[in-house]
Amino acid sequence: MLYKKMLRDISNYKIQFISIFLMAFLGVFIFSGISGEALSLEENINDYYQESNLADGWIYATDIGDGFVDKVTDISQTKDVERQLVLSSTPNFTSNPEIKLDFIENNSISKFYLVEGTPFDLNDEYGVWIDKNFADEKNLKIGDKISFKVNGIEMEKEIRGLIYSPEYVYNVPYYAIKPDPSGYGFAYMSYKAFPIDPVPFNVLNVKFDGDAQDYSNLLDEKLGDDYNSFLPRDLHSSVSAYQNMISQLKMIANALPLVFIFISMLMLLTSMKRIITHQRTQIGVLKANGFKNRQIMVHYLSYTFPVLLGSIFGLILGQILIHKIAYPLISQFIGNAFFSGFSYIR
Repeated sequence: MLYKKMLRDISNYKIQFISIFLMAFLGVFIFSGISGEALSLEENINDYYQESNLADGWIYATDIGDGFVDKVTDISQTKDVERQLVLSSTPNFTSNPEIKLDFIENNSISKFYLVEGTPFDLNDEYGVWIDKNFADEKNLKIGDKISFKVNGIEMEKEIRGLIYSPEYVYNVPYYAIKPDPSGYGFAYMSYKAFPIDPVPFNVLNVKFDGDAQDYSNLLDEKLGDDYNSFLPRDLHSSVSAYQNMISQLKMIANALPLVFIFISMLMLLTSMKRIITHQRTQIGVLKANGFKNRQIMVHYLSYTFPVLLGSIFGLILGQILIHKIAYPLISQFIGNAFFSGFSYIR
C-alpha cells in the first residue's frame, strides 16, 4: 500500500522529482567523470615516466666532457648519467618548421618510445628517429630521407622510426599555447651522427637520490661555475604543464559537483516539506490504521530514491561519456596524445 502511495505521489510531483534526479545525476556525473580522468592521467603518466626512466634532473653546460661527467658521478647521490647534445634545427620544408635534435650517447635515461620502425642503434650514423606527430602532419614514413640545417651545417638522414618521448609529452613551442605538430617537433639520433668530433654535449641527464634542492647545492659545491643551470624534474616544462593540468581537473572535480549536489538536496528538502505538509491528514489516517511512526518515516525516506538512482547513473555514465568528451580536448594540449592518460587505451 505504501509503495503504491509513493509511486502515486512521485507521479503527482514528477517535475520536482525529475529535477532532483537531474541535479544528483549531474553532480555525480561530473565528479566521477572528471576525477576519473584526472586519476587516469596521473596513473598513466607516472607509469610512462617509470617505464621510460625519465631523468630526475637536467644539467646544462656549454661543453660536457669526460671530466665534467666524472665530477657529477663522484657525487654520492648520483645514480646514473647520460649526455645529450640538444640543438634547434630547420628541416627541408617550405613552412620552415623547427625540430629539436637530440644526439644521445645511448637510450637508457629518458628513453624514447618506439611506435613504428627499427629499434635505436647507437652505431647508426645515418638514421633518425622522429616525432610521430610531426611525421603524421608531414606525411613522413619509415625510409624517407629528411635534411636538417643546424648552425649552417646540413645533414641528410633516413627515418628509422616514429617515436614519442617522455621529455616532450607536452611539446608546445614558445609562440603558441598548444602543440603545433606541423611546425614544431623533435628527433633523436646517435651522437655518432653528429658531424663534429668530439661532440660538444650540452645536457647531462641525471638520476639521483634525495631532494632536488639538496642535489642542486651539491652541484654548486662540486662544479662551481662549470655549469650553467640545473633543472629538476618538477620544473621541466613538459612535466610541470602536465601536472598542472591534472591539478586543475582535480580542482574542478572537487568544486563544481558540490553546486549540483547542494541544489538537489535543497530541492529534495523543499519538496518533502511540501508533501508532508499537504499529507498531514493522510499521515493521521495511516496512524489510525495501525501504521507505526517508524514505518511512516521509512516510507517518506524512500522518496529520496531519485537521488540514489541519479547518483548511480551519474557514476556509471560519467566515466564513459566524460572520457569521450575530454579526450579530444586534452589531446589538443598534449603533444603525445598516445600517452595522454586513459589506462583503457594503453
